[in-house]
Amino acid sequence: IRVVYGQVYDKVRKMNIKGGVKVPIAELQASFKWVTESTVAPREDGGKIDEYVEFSYNMAEIRVSQTLLSSIVSLDIFEREIVNVMVIAYRKAMDIAIIRGTGVGQPLGILNDPRVTNVIEMTEDEINDWTAWRKNFFAKLPLGYRAGEFIFSMATVDAYLETMADNNNNPIFRQATGLEVNDGDATNPNGRFFGRNITIVEPDVLPDFDSAEAGDVVGIFWQPNEYAINTNLEFGMKRWLDEDRNEWVNKMLTIVDGKVLNPKGIYLIKKKAN
Repeated sequence: IRVVYGQVYDKVRKMNIKGGVKVPIAELQASFKWVTESTVAPREDGGKIDEYVEFSYNMAEIRVSQTLLSSIVSLDIFEREIVNVMVIAYRKAMDIAIIRGTGVGQPLGILNDPRVTNVIEMTEDEINDWTAWRKNFFAKLPLGYRAGEFIFSMATVDAYLETMADNNNNPIFRQATGLEVNDGDATNPNGRFFGRNITIVEPDVLPDFDSAEAGDVVGIFWQPNEYAINTNLEFGMKRWLDEDRNEWVNKMLTIVDGKVLNPKGIYLIKKKAN
């Protein structure tokens, strides 16, 4: 089964700072003052530091074993592909961690961050209605965060966004929402919805509307650069022969963490019972 991962990971901010360091999140506050030639504006406090994030040292490893016989028959091919196999596994793990990581020995995902409190609930009828999107969702977005992006599973897009129709069952999803979907891209399925980018993910990253329970998150609206992965992007590689099993073991080890920097522009779209 061919699956696609890494689209979420590709978009987040990548940082390389020392683990255990508290990174402040400052809210700049200032006001404009009219002055004359003989007066100056009073000095103001440029902002206050009341929030911070702290990145940890989370180790992750990938092990791929190879039988001794297969190493003799296809060693060259295997060695060329081993890095690709490990990178795919890493990208899958990072997509899932960014969305639903527990924060215990792994990155803290968006859905488990208690600071992410913006929630929009939509019923089956509402998610399929472009006017409900305007009234229930966009009307609640502040100007400063309206230029974000969506994350949906492909099934949600297929079953609900692309089936918007008028009273005569004529499709209106394109003219009403500007929906365009490039689901034929094998490496980066994506689209546009109400002028915002859509990142299309596998259902184990984010469930589709039909399979989700009431209260489950079925979509995310976010500012990708407000989530940070902290790593030096270095992978330690080691290969050894397991004499007991007659297998070559290939191990990749890395240190990585991830957290939301600013939760204010992240909105969770939850399924609401009709």
